[in-house]
Amino acid sequence: MESKTTAASSGASPAVRELLERAALARHNQPDDARNYALQARVVARAEGDRAGEAEALYRLASLAHLGGDPEDGFGLAMEASEVAQSCGAALVDAWATHLLGIIHYQASNFSDALDHCLRALDTYQSAVDGTEGVDSGNILNTIAAIYHSMGDNDRAIVTYEQALAVAEPFGRQEFVALILGNVARIRASRSEYLPAVSLGRRAVEIAREHSPSIVANLLADLAESYMGLADHQKAAECFAEARRSLAEQSEEGIEPTTAAQLALMTAEGRVALRRGALDEAIAVLQAALDMSERTESKEYELEINDLLATAFKRSGRFEEALERREVHDDEYRKIFTHAADLRLRTLQVAHETQNARAEAEILRLRSDHPVPADPTKIRLEYGSDHLEAFEQLAILTEFRDAETGAHTDRVGDIAAEIGHALGTSPEWCELMRLAARLHDIGKVAVPDSVLFKTGPLTVEEYEMMKSHTSMGHRILSGNSAPLFQMAAEIAQSHHEWWDGSGYPLGLSHQSIALSGRIVAVADVYDALCSKRPYKRAWPKEEAARFVVSGRNGQFDPDVVDAFVSVISARDPELGEQLK
Repeated sequence: MESKTTAASSGASPAVRELLERAALARHNQPDDARNYALQARVVARAEGDRAGEAEALYRLASLAHLGGDPEDGFGLAMEASEVAQSCGAALVDAWATHLLGIIHYQASNFSDALDHCLRALDTYQSAVDGTEGVDSGNILNTIAAIYHSMGDNDRAIVTYEQALAVAEPFGRQEFVALILGNVARIRASRSEYLPAVSLGRRAVEIAREHSPSIVANLLADLAESYMGLADHQKAAECFAEARRSLAEQSEEGIEPTTAAQLALMTAEGRVALRRGALDEAIAVLQAALDMSERTESKEYELEINDLLATAFKRSGRFEEALERREVHDDEYRKIFTHAADLRLRTLQVAHETQNARAEAEILRLRSDHPVPADPTKIRLEYGSDHLEAFEQLAILTEFRDAETGAHTDRVGDIAAEIGHALGTSPEWCELMRLAARLHDIGKVAVPDSVLFKTGPLTVEEYEMMKSHTSMGHRILSGNSAPLFQMAAEIAQSHHEWWDGSGYPLGLSHQSIALSGRIVAVADVYDALCSKRPYKRAWPKEEAARFVVSGRNGQFDPDVVDAFVSVISARDPELGEQLK
């Protein structure tokens, strides 16, 4: 199951809209390209102040993460997309993101939370389209029906599937109609209502042949099992034969059938053969299916196939083989159960942590208007509980893709404060800078992974994208008037300016560069050199310190370099002697 969106656009600007459309087109066949387009859309949206575009870019990233098998990342991004969408009134994006949250909860077996999110998504979506049944209502209703089915409420599931069908048909979404009919047919068959199951299944197949060939084989496999419920072996065999022809035709047309489609068909054939008492036939097809599932690591099919093989071997009198398959089945079941439990707990944990982060951000907003106290111990007190914790969460966000998480930002803040003390600035100012410096690279949240983690040299375009983190950081932080955020914005913008004027983003020089930026420039370069990065080794401290000293009067303010040397000498007298 995946979240689909075909409704009107979210209201993003033309430049952002173009990038988002590229991301949507590349979503299935070129997911890496799609992710890069979505990341670029987010950067452009941030730069243009386009909150609706930013929300949709976040949703696209969440959808791609989910599609790529990373539900935790998808969940966090979808939560953020929903929050941004709500802040700017982008109700469509809020509905899409909330629906995706419901899907991830559903796949983690958090059915109650899944149902809650999907019902809210449906309400939000229908409100956004003026109360009419928009095209995405069918998608959301389909998910709600699947949740009811998983909860064992088949009657409500059928009613909801029928509602989804009523919504989808007027929009001409025949491929969706076929899918829903197939889902209802499967529920009917599970309740031994084989006549309506056959009727629905045949209709689904007829529609899918024309509008969605990729699901024809699976629908035929389900239909074959419904025919078996009516003891019509001939019809069942015909369905299986057509299903195999359908997969072969897809392959001939250059569309390789998915592993899931092939395994679903083979497993259904095994179940029907077992039901007919054709044990040798059942064992042969199930062993072939087991081989494919093991090669492709399709654990969900592997579990059922082992169970069916254990039954087939037992009925054939091959008890040792039956016991072996049963033991494998039970072992796989324990692993899948443990994985599902872990996924469920991680999903709930991400939701809990995200809600905490929202609460901390609100505390930060409410308390950041207070003036900075004169006593540095009061600064720690003022920013030391709720405020400091929330601020440090923002600092960790800056480094969330880095192996050391917040360690680099902490060290830069500490070194910067010590350099400030060595320069003779007030203790209050130095303590403020210790905190503010931790957000010096927050703009990197908008830089694509492909650029941030690139091990080779950056292209001109990639380097410009990397440089944009200074302006982006300033834009993110400057909207808050609190002294802490104002200094953080100042540092974010100026810590890559050079004393001789050859830095970026503004090309400032000498005293026109903020003192806080000049100090953090030294602290950041020194700690970065001492740290291992994807593109470089970790330098020895002496080597890193000598590099900083070599930049005196060029990259760095000479007074700041002298203060840095005094700080390093106090920290490590032996290193200080070597620098002399």
